[in-house]
Amino acid sequence: MSPSPTARVIDGRGGGRPPFPLKAWEWPGAPPAALLLHGIGNYGRYWDFFADAIAGRLRLIATDARGHGESGQPADGYAPDEFVADAVAVLDALAIERALVVGHSMGGTHAIRLAAEHPDRVLRLVVVDAGTEAMREGSERARRLSLGRPDRFADADEALAYLRRTSPGYSEDVYANRMRWLFKEDTGGLVWRSSRDALASIMSSRGSDLADALRAVRCPLLLVRGTRSNVLSADVAERLIETASMSRSELGPTRFSYGIATQGADERGESVVSRADAALGAAKRERTEASAS
Repeated sequence: MSPSPTARVIDGRGGGRPPFPLKAWEWPGAPPAALLLHGIGNYGRYWDFFADAIAGRLRLIATDARGHGESGQPADGYAPDEFVADAVAVLDALAIERALVVGHSMGGTHAIRLAAEHPDRVLRLVVVDAGTEAMREGSERARRLSLGRPDRFADADEALAYLRRTSPGYSEDVYANRMRWLFKEDTGGLVWRSSRDALASIMSSRGSDLADALRAVRCPLLLVRGTRSNVLSADVAERLIETASMSRSELGPTRFSYGIATQGADERGESVVSRADAALGAAKRERTEASAS
């Protein structure tokens, strides 16, 4: 079990707009620091189980993305570049020069762009179930759960029943985590912490070509695909490997790898950690060697 994270509030900015609060959660641990980026509709404490599996081996920082969780909900500014700017703002505020970056789904696409646009800030990159082409089933499900969800629930029982129906098969601990961080109380009922307008804006926003960004990434990269993923197909994952490998042939074959994670509800954190451990170990060795030289 990891220690409880420390809550921090950082100024988010972008495109000349007024600042807004970005909520970040920090778990203590050994260097290097790892920045964790969640998927659409989720929240920073989504990574609690990942933090438990890491067990202090790394310093972890997870943010509530703009429009999500306890972060601010600006009226606009939900293009990919805005999220990348937020990630840089978090690294700057916490005086982190370079971080291991782990991104899941939407967060994975932002992590790729961050590594491409700010190569000096990303030590290593782990992308979980994200790619250049989303499967129709996963895209339709994300849209349905983000935009077709009820606005409010009469009580916790009704909200929990909705989660069990729309996302079956998880452990009681996972459902408890989602109940704690997905919703907030409002006039006798429960409402979502994330903004439906923000989610709609994210889904309609198009940034620069993600494949181009992937080709620009030069740090070591680990791609993790769930064996039952309805977002990232095996074929697209293989094409991502080919795209990245062709663009970084000068880095050598050990600089890029592709893991298959078991997508069981209780074991997901451990399975991703097991694939990422090689990357984490290499990052620690590189840091030690750099300090010794």
